[in-house]
Amino acid sequence: MPPPYPRQYTPSNLKSLHLLRALLRETTYLPDANARSFFHRYIITRFKTYQPRECAVPTNRLGSKYKRRPTSVIEARTPDVQRKAHKALNYLRRANTGEPTSLWKVLLFTYGRLGPRRYKLMQKILVEDVPDKEGLLPPLQRMYYSGKGYLQFFDAPMEVKKKANETSKHSISISKRYPRLRAVLASQLANEVSLGPTIKQGQLITPVNNVWERPMPVRRARNDVKRWYARTMARILPPLPTREWEELEFLAMGIKRWTDFVPRRTYAGKTELSEEERSMKIIQEGLWLERPSKADRPGGRIHPHALTPRMMKRLYARLFALSCRLAYNEKSKKWVAHWGVKQANKQTEALPQSVSDLFFSGVDTKGRILQQPPPAPPRQPNPN
Repeated sequence: MPPPYPRQYTPSNLKSLHLLRALLRETTYLPDANARSFFHRYIITRFKTYQPRECAVPTNRLGSKYKRRPTSVIEARTPDVQRKAHKALNYLRRANTGEPTSLWKVLLFTYGRLGPRRYKLMQKILVEDVPDKEGLLPPLQRMYYSGKGYLQFFDAPMEVKKKANETSKHSISISKRYPRLRAVLASQLANEVSLGPTIKQGQLITPVNNVWERPMPVRRARNDVKRWYARTMARILPPLPTREWEELEFLAMGIKRWTDFVPRRTYAGKTELSEEERSMKIIQEGLWLERPSKADRPGGRIHPHALTPRMMKRLYARLFALSCRLAYNEKSKKWVAHWGVKQANKQTEALPQSVSDLFFSGVDTKGRILQQPPPAPPRQPNPN
C-alpha cells in the first residue's frame, strides 16, 4: 500500500539514494557473475546498516544478521560514508572499463582473498573437530591465566633442542584440535603462497628466559603469542568451496571460456531532437577524430584494457594460484589442502618433433648458430 503522502527527501538523503542506484547499476556491468552477485549483496547490506529505523523494515522480519546503526550515529557518519561510497563507485567504474589493478582487486574481494568474505571463509577453518568433552580450558589459557580467544588455538609449549652456547627456547604450535587450520597453514608455508608478505614460520619460537636470564613474564609471553597470531592470520588465504574452486580452475586453464561480458545499455533518453540539438550533434561528430591520439589515451601499465577472454584468463590464472580447497583423505585420516597451479595460462605442451626440427634446426638451446665442422682434407692416393 503506497504511503498517504509523498515522502520528502533532504539533499543528503537524495545523494545517498543516487549513490545506491549508481553503485547497483555499476555492479551489473562487472565481468564476473560471482562478482556481480557478491557486490550487489554487499552494497545493499552496507546501505541498510545506515538506513534510519523509521524508513526501514525491522531486521528481525528480514532475517538479516546486520546491525542497524542508531540515528545519531547515522547522522554523524553520513558525510564520511557518502565519500567512501563515491570512491567505491569510481573504483567499480574503472574496473568495468578494464583497468587491470581495479579489476584485480574486485576479483580478490569476490573470491575471498581480501575483504569481508575472507573473514567468513576463515571462520570455517577456525572450528574444532572434536571439542573437549571435559570442558577444560585450552593449555595456554590455563598457563597464562587469561581467557583471550586467540589462546585457544595453541597447544602447550614444547622445548626446542638447543645447540651448544644457545639459549633454551619453546615452540608453540597450532593445536591438533584445529586440523583444518593446521593443514592450510602448513601447505601455504610449504608452497610459498602469499598475497603480500610470506608466512615465515608455521609455529612460534620464543625464548624461555628474558635477557636477564629470568623466567619470561606472563604478560610478555602472552603478547608474543598475540602478535604471532595476528600476523599469521592476516596472511593466511582461506580455502574456497570445492565447487567454486573447480569453476575457477576451468576458467584459469581455459577449459571453460569466459563469456560474462555485459555490454553497456543505451541511455533511455529522448528520441526526437530539436533543430538546434541536431545541428550541434552534426558539428560535434565532424570535429571528432576517428582514433584518439596518444595524448587523449591514458598511458602506463594501469591504462584501461579491453575486456577480452585472454585478459580474463590471465587474471583467473593469477587468482587460481592464490586459492586452495580442502579435502579429507580417508587413508591418512587428515585434511589436505590443494592449491592452484602457478602460471596456469602458459602453454605446457611440447611441439611435435617435425615442427621443432623445422623451426629450430641449425641452432643450439640459446639460439646461436651451430658452427659447421671443417671439411675433411682430400684423401691422398696410395703410392703403392
